[in-house]
Amino acid sequence: MYTFYNSKVDGTIDAQITSGVVGNLFTSVTVSERVAGDTEFQKVWITDDADSNTYVGINSYSAYGQNVFLSANEADAVGDLTGSEVKYGAMKVVSALETAVTVTNDPLYTLIRVGDTIAVKSAPYEVASITDNGDGTSDIAATIDYVAVPGVGEFITSMFTMALTTGTPKPFWRERQVEAGSTWSGAPVVVDILLGS
Repeated sequence: MYTFYNSKVDGTIDAQITSGVVGNLFTSVTVSERVAGDTEFQKVWITDDADSNTYVGINSYSAYGQNVFLSANEADAVGDLTGSEVKYGAMKVVSALETAVTVTNDPLYTLIRVGDTIAVKSAPYEVASITDNGDGTSDIAATIDYVAVPGVGEFITSMFTMALTTGTPKPFWRERQVEAGSTWSGAPVVVDILLGS
């Protein structure tokens, strides 16, 4: 069973997060943030009650752009981030067959890169290739670890794997991007962190 914790401003572990509670990870988007645009980062700690290899990524569409990533040092706070961290995001499905999936990139998400591990939900057969019809790059040679063919309009996600030792918390980062002029308000909740082992 996974348990999540928020972080203090110095990057150390803080109180447990209850999934599904509004505002428990990021605060609500303000009017000024919607008008001007906003990017925020939040460090999240995870523990498991058994040793596990855990996939971490984005598992559902949000009104806000989202990415997840690891930083170089577990003690990092926001001020220690360099902007060069490798982020893991999502791509929207345009068409899906048993042997290939065509996707398009949302500009608020990180592109899936060659060599990434990806997750695709919804059906039990292998996908041979991923084609990004946004820039004409075909046959992204991703490692497909958790595979199921999705439906049109759904998302596939790139993931990293965390090796968890029973009861020992390890951190990763969430990024929230609000596009300038957005009409959305409110706050996303912690229900879209993808986990599998």
